[in-house]
Amino acid sequence: MDRGSKSSGTSSSSGLRRGPKVKTTLAPPGDFIALGSKQRAVAAPLSDSTEPKPIIRKSVAGTKRDGLASGTAPGASLSKRSKLSSSHSFTPLGKGSESERSLHETLAVEVDSLDFVDDVLDCLDSGNDERVEGLLCGAVKHLRANRTRPDSVLFLALLYLAKLRPLVFSSEVVIDAFCSLLKRDVSYSYKSKGNVLVQTLSCSLLMAAFKDEESWPEAFIKVYMEDALGDRSWVDNEECKAFVDNILTAFNTKAPPKSSLLLQPGDTLKSYDTPSGSPSHAEDDKSADTSESAHRANTADLNNLPVLSRYHFLQDSVESLVLDIVKEQLTRRQSMDAISRNVLKLLLATCGVGEVRLLASQRLEMWLQNPKLMRPAQDLLMSVCLNCNQHNQTDVEVISHLIRIRLKTKPLINHYMLCFRELLNQHQDNLNTILKHTIYNELSTARNPNNMGLLAVIFQHFPDVAAKLLAQVFQDLLMNRDDYLRALRVLFREIVRALRHEINFPVFCQGLMVERKDSAYRDLEPALKERFLVSVVELVTLCVMLAVTPAVRESAQSRGDRRDVEALRNYQQQVALIQRDAIYWMYTTLPKMFKLGQNEYIHSLHKLLFMEQGESSHNKDNWPPEGERSLILRIASDVPLLEDTLIWILLMGLSKDLPLNAPDALELADHLVKRAAALGAETTDVLRVGRQEVIDMIFNLCAYRHPENITLPAGYTAPSLAISAMYWKAWGMLLILTAFNAQTFGQTAWEDYPMLRCFMENVMTSQYTYPPPSAVTKDNIDELRGQESQIAHLEKQHILEFESHLAAASTGAAISESNSLLLSQLMMMEPAGPARKPPKEVFEQLQKLNKLLHIGQMLCRSRKPDFLLQIIQQQGTSRSMPWLVELVQASESSLEVLPVQCLCEFLLHDITEEGEEGEEAKTEKLHKEKKQLKHRQLLGRLQTLLRDPNGNMETVQQVLSYFLKRLTSGQASVRQQAIKGLSVVLASPKEHQPEEDEDSDTEVAMDTEEDDDVTRKWLLQQLPSIALFDEVKQMVAETLRQACQVETEPSAISAYLQFLSSYMPAADMSRLAALVLDVGQLIIDRPTVMNFILPSESCRFDGADKTLAAILEIFTTYIMQARMPSKEIYSWSESQDQILLQWGSGEAATLHILVVQAMIIALTFGRPKGESCYQTLLDIWFTPDGSVPSAFLVDTSEEALLFPDWLKLRMIRANVDRLVDAALKDLEPAKLVLFVQSFGIPVPSMNKLLAALDDCLLHKHTGMDDAVLDRTYMAQLVKVQWLRGVSTGRSFYGWLSDSNADDVEMNPEEEKPVEKEGGALASVGPVKEKKEKEEEPFTVGSVRGAVARVFASELSGSEQQKQLRPLQRALAAEMRPSAATCSIAEELCTVMSGMLEGSTGAGFLASLHARTGASIPLFSVLCRIQKKSVSSVLTTFLEKIHLESKGIDSALSRFLETVMPAATSRAAGVQLSTKEGISQALAVISRASSGHELALKTIMDSCMDSTTGSSTIRSLVETLLSSPDTPMSGLLVDWLARLNPEIISLHSDVQIKLLFSGKAEADGDDEDHGSRYFTSHNFQP
Repeated sequence: MDRGSKSSGTSSSSGLRRGPKVKTTLAPPGDFIALGSKQRAVAAPLSDSTEPKPIIRKSVAGTKRDGLASGTAPGASLSKRSKLSSSHSFTPLGKGSESERSLHETLAVEVDSLDFVDDVLDCLDSGNDERVEGLLCGAVKHLRANRTRPDSVLFLALLYLAKLRPLVFSSEVVIDAFCSLLKRDVSYSYKSKGNVLVQTLSCSLLMAAFKDEESWPEAFIKVYMEDALGDRSWVDNEECKAFVDNILTAFNTKAPPKSSLLLQPGDTLKSYDTPSGSPSHAEDDKSADTSESAHRANTADLNNLPVLSRYHFLQDSVESLVLDIVKEQLTRRQSMDAISRNVLKLLLATCGVGEVRLLASQRLEMWLQNPKLMRPAQDLLMSVCLNCNQHNQTDVEVISHLIRIRLKTKPLINHYMLCFRELLNQHQDNLNTILKHTIYNELSTARNPNNMGLLAVIFQHFPDVAAKLLAQVFQDLLMNRDDYLRALRVLFREIVRALRHEINFPVFCQGLMVERKDSAYRDLEPALKERFLVSVVELVTLCVMLAVTPAVRESAQSRGDRRDVEALRNYQQQVALIQRDAIYWMYTTLPKMFKLGQNEYIHSLHKLLFMEQGESSHNKDNWPPEGERSLILRIASDVPLLEDTLIWILLMGLSKDLPLNAPDALELADHLVKRAAALGAETTDVLRVGRQEVIDMIFNLCAYRHPENITLPAGYTAPSLAISAMYWKAWGMLLILTAFNAQTFGQTAWEDYPMLRCFMENVMTSQYTYPPPSAVTKDNIDELRGQESQIAHLEKQHILEFESHLAAASTGAAISESNSLLLSQLMMMEPAGPARKPPKEVFEQLQKLNKLLHIGQMLCRSRKPDFLLQIIQQQGTSRSMPWLVELVQASESSLEVLPVQCLCEFLLHDITEEGEEGEEAKTEKLHKEKKQLKHRQLLGRLQTLLRDPNGNMETVQQVLSYFLKRLTSGQASVRQQAIKGLSVVLASPKEHQPEEDEDSDTEVAMDTEEDDDVTRKWLLQQLPSIALFDEVKQMVAETLRQACQVETEPSAISAYLQFLSSYMPAADMSRLAALVLDVGQLIIDRPTVMNFILPSESCRFDGADKTLAAILEIFTTYIMQARMPSKEIYSWSESQDQILLQWGSGEAATLHILVVQAMIIALTFGRPKGESCYQTLLDIWFTPDGSVPSAFLVDTSEEALLFPDWLKLRMIRANVDRLVDAALKDLEPAKLVLFVQSFGIPVPSMNKLLAALDDCLLHKHTGMDDAVLDRTYMAQLVKVQWLRGVSTGRSFYGWLSDSNADDVEMNPEEEKPVEKEGGALASVGPVKEKKEKEEEPFTVGSVRGAVARVFASELSGSEQQKQLRPLQRALAAEMRPSAATCSIAEELCTVMSGMLEGSTGAGFLASLHARTGASIPLFSVLCRIQKKSVSSVLTTFLEKIHLESKGIDSALSRFLETVMPAATSRAAGVQLSTKEGISQALAVISRASSGHELALKTIMDSCMDSTTGSSTIRSLVETLLSSPDTPMSGLLVDWLARLNPEIISLHSDVQIKLLFSGKAEADGDDEDHGSRYFTSHNFQP
């Protein structure tokens, strides 16, 4: 359509023409177009300064037009008119009054749409506000006339003005004009909504005009409600959403979320619907599209504006208006079908008004049942629930009406529950109101079937609060005059069933037991108060039983299968909490509310704890049913006991205000403790108690309290007494509590309560005796029994005295033990005092209790504190512990729970039993297989602990220390046992795999190994291979240092020293000093053992060189670190054992004197084979130039004697030149002479000694005459040394003999000594050289030389055997039966006996034990010869060598132990027919160190012979009487008493003489008396 024609047509119709203007073209659709001339388009920019401020005004006249053209007259304004009054009557269907319509129509000014914008702007510029209103009213008139097809130019012009000058639309006339467009036009069909473009335009214009206004006209509400009740043409239009939302703020309605609305968007009109049947043309469509695009862009901006409260100041009038319209609609349309859906939609929008909600709630049930109104009614129900957020009286009535709504279909019920879920969230008090009305409705006759579903919703979203509020409702009902208990029991069961047991029972019970202080309770009668409290107890008990769910019941019935015990554990914890709260209520709250009698109080207490008979639980309504009754009661009673519950019960018994006395409280507590303990503690804490005040409470309940009306005498203090039965019961309770709470009670019980400790040990060891096994020893058993008797006696005295005072104050009767009433019932109460002996029945009860509850096993499993370990340590290693074996065997699958010390002890016990097994044990194959299996399990456990790289260091230390500390024991058997245990534990698991042969011993395979190999292997090879060796090596080293001081096995000491050398703490000087001191003490204090394991010419120990190398390395490392540059001043010390050493090189060190001497002694053994630090240490102490360090005492700074005489002698005996030279330096002649007379000095050292004496004579030393006392003896000694090969001492010998040196000198070529002195031949005298020939016979005279060559020389092993063969052949000849004499054997014994008695005895004895390859064959032949022909010389010597060998650990000693008792017995049994023979036999026996009884038994056996009995016994008695100092007199008396007891009783004088007479008293009368005695009795065996 042409723009010019459009313009001309418009002008002709309007009659208002303007001058010709330049036509403007339209912009593309969707964009705003600036209408008017080009000049004005540029002159009217959109700026912020032209926008009006948001103020409340009645017209545009009060708004200044800032930012207009400069030609505008100042002060010009629009005419002021009042806005639409709120008193205007509402006319439906758009039929406004004639005055209203004529007002804006009268002012209407028609103008060409193309000139509309320019005219309006010109009028605004000129201040002609009336014409502006007229132009706008003319536009409204034009739009009404063309409602179906509005002019697009005018449409866009209005939008442009709204964008540019929104305030022009805010006058009263303009608002009225545009509101008229929002009303329905009656010219259209009722069913046709027509084109809503004009209405949406009006909404947009009004929204643009009032977007910044805080108070909107009431006219907007009227037109909204008219359209909402009508066809809802623009109310539901999306383009009008911003305008409508701001109008809805007048109702304060909380709109439901779109997701919850059931009415779909398709139920409303879409934007810009074209009415049906309206003609449509292409040009009109194009124009409509342009307007539509522009309007859509404008509304998009308006819809983004925030929604604000626009009717805050008109709230009362708005509510009155809305309420009038709603009531009119509801009262006018009485029938259900007469209500339209739009009415429900209006109610939905106005639910923010309380009266509207109330009106809607009263009719919702009817509307929900109408299929046509079901969907909007459901939305209305949701809106009503969402807006009940004030909880005033109106909302309470609304909730009451909503709860009474009955619905049948499932979808409606689900929506109903959804709405109530929202209702619960609107206000915190809504929950209480809904719950109370629901319960009351359920108890009424017109109950709603949806009540249980509603309760389920409530408890699902607010479980804890709902449970507490439900309890309050129940309390209110129980306080009613009518008895609601039965009805509430049934109702509560229904609620629990509906909720599927998803209810917080502890919270519900807490709500039931809340103290009521309101007037409603205070005004109750006493009978009703008592009924109320009893009913609360009934309901609490019912809760416990209702909490038994099917899952709990199934879990409780599954005996063996405990796969799902979580439900049962949760139930038990719930019931424990309920009982705790109930006991607290009984202790604190119930006495304040009402004072029950004793019977009612105890009955209620027992009922809450399920200790009553089963009838009391179902006597109200016969629930639980009979089939489930016993199971439910058992489940409800088997629950844990909380600490607070126990404490409240104990406090009840101690309180004087409660009707529960102390015995009943203790009995109740004891029952609960045992019942809870019977559940076991595998998966949950059934008896967790942490406060130790419980102990004092329990004992306070046991205390005896005399009647208060009895006054005791002044100055008398009653003893602390306890009732005996309760006292022992209290100990049983504490024992159970300690077992279940070992970490909290254990240490206190073990240390502070001896009686409880005694019981703990009884149940752990299963030995129910007093005193306990760990406290009993052979020394203190009588002391303990006497202590108990003394305590019992004092206790009896105190009780009798106390009872006497009580009787004197009451009856006046005299009290004694016979008539005492308290003596059998009371005892002293001293819980922390000494343990008392329990009665027999107490031990029986303790045994039953342990069998039922397994208290002992629980205490054994405790690791912190470790009771089992403490018992093991107290009983010691030498005592039998069969209970420990049973404990380990009972823990087949749980060795991890036992302490490692227990496993180690069992392993040692097992190893000990292996050595004691005989043939009988081997036949028990089944028992042996079980034992082997247990042994392998235990051994595998210990080996895993030691070799696990991720193991616990503390555990590894415990295992090792348990064995290692036994290495320091003073008993050799204990040390040997520990070594065996270590060798087994440290061995690789592969080394202890069982063999295939069933008969083979597979437990410990170490009997075939030598002890030295065992020790060396476990210590030097296996121990360093464990995972955490670096962390434990220092602990091992410290233990081995102590073990070196007590160990007697040479191989073990050698291995210890090698270990200490390999892993000594070189970086820690303090530890290294302690190690060196221990090694020094070992060398100084134990020379016998050290001489055996260190290398020497006679040493046969394989590891001697390694041992010496280890010692030298320790000493060298220490001395290298101890030496430091010398200082001028050293700190003074009081220690008398420390010396300060200073070397010529300027270095100094402070060392212990013992360490210094030990280092020198170590150097005397010479250089060991292999690598060692010998040369380094030798150079430190004895430099090559012969200098030695100087020594000073640190306490006095005086010069110290570095090398005492005994050490110098040791240095001289060494084959080290530096040591010998240092020892001989500056020696006095007396010392030299003394050293020459010593034994064991090698030939080179003797050469230097004698050379030093020659030098003294050369320098004419003055002390020579005093040094030599016996020159003859010294001369002979020098000659003997020459025979040994010494070449010096000529001058000294000449001085001794006072003759020419030529007479005594011997030709050196002829000096061929028979032997080299080994240490013991100097006292034998010179021996002439005689070359033995093998073919010459061995005579008696050759015996001495042969013995000297074999045992007193330094011959090698092969040479010794060569020298021994002639003697062995001679003895073998005498051993033959045809041999008549044994002269060689007797001579051998004589010679060896002489050597033992001489000054060389010690050296000769050591040589015999060291050279067992030669000595054992000789003694074996001697024993055989003595067996063939008993000789007193042989017997005496054998006994003598046997006695001398006592205490020496060698192969020879062990050989003599095996052969000597038999030899003594045989010697004692020969030639007993004569008095001489008896004397000889008694002499042999008296010389024996042992075997008296065995030998004397041999004599008595011979006396049993009938032919020689009398004479032999007579000879025996006479011999003993003549020599009563022999040790056999007492034994003879004992044997005679066995033969004939009458002998002793008839002749006691002879008995006394035999036992006590001296030799001087044995005269002839005694002999005659003994003869007469035997003759008269004619004694015959």
